[in-house]
Amino acid sequence: MKLFNFKVTLFEINFLVFNLFAFFCGIAGSFVGALAGLVLPLNGEKMKDSLIGFTSGLMLGLICFGLIPEAVSISNLLTCILVLIASYFMIGILERALTVKFSFSQNKYLKSGILILVALSLHNFPEGLAIGSSFSVEKKFGILVGIMVIIHDIPEGFALSLPFKIAKQDKKKILRYAILSGIPTGVGCLVGSGVSYINKYIVAGCLACAAGAMLYVVMNELIPEYSRKENLKMATISNMMGIIVALLLLEWLEL
Repeated sequence: MKLFNFKVTLFEINFLVFNLFAFFCGIAGSFVGALAGLVLPLNGEKMKDSLIGFTSGLMLGLICFGLIPEAVSISNLLTCILVLIASYFMIGILERALTVKFSFSQNKYLKSGILILVALSLHNFPEGLAIGSSFSVEKKFGILVGIMVIIHDIPEGFALSLPFKIAKQDKKKILRYAILSGIPTGVGCLVGSGVSYINKYIVAGCLACAAGAMLYVVMNELIPEYSRKENLKMATISNMMGIIVALLLLEWLEL
């Protein structure tokens, strides 16, 4: 009986430590990326438009080469399309609600930042499921997945920080937003490691939902911002570079 209690206690300690590790993974990548975004200087409109182009490219690359293919591979195309469309319009409704409740006429980047925060939070939950599910199979594999999530979240933290930075939000507040976006990773890990089986359609739904939310932000907030300016060529090149960086990161993390 004592031996059984000791084993249960040891499992509880490991379970707690690993979930704390998952919270750290979710927060660390976003925090580092946001910090990098805050350090980079914004010297004039050309730099700002180039960074917006790069950010939109990162998000497009993540959507097209990461979220959607992964969702389709574990579910089916029709379901993913329906969830993607639903989440796209859901973020549109959220945008209208934010516009009605708050005044963004002088600070439209604040709205973009909030929408990106929502989209990344939706995306980080299935990442946590992946960490937790890996932990339930093999602890070392779970740790490896967690480290990959940290690296994967760095460009996302960068994408999150930029609109808030342009909106001239307090740097400490921006870093708090980055931390907040990483919390769903820990919650997802808690769910993933707490149950023995996660329905694959739930994971696919989360991924497709995140893809739709991010797609709305890119198409309606980021791309229109630089597409009507004299710096269009530079911003377009930066957009392509962002897509390439996202593709390279995703390919490297899959190895």
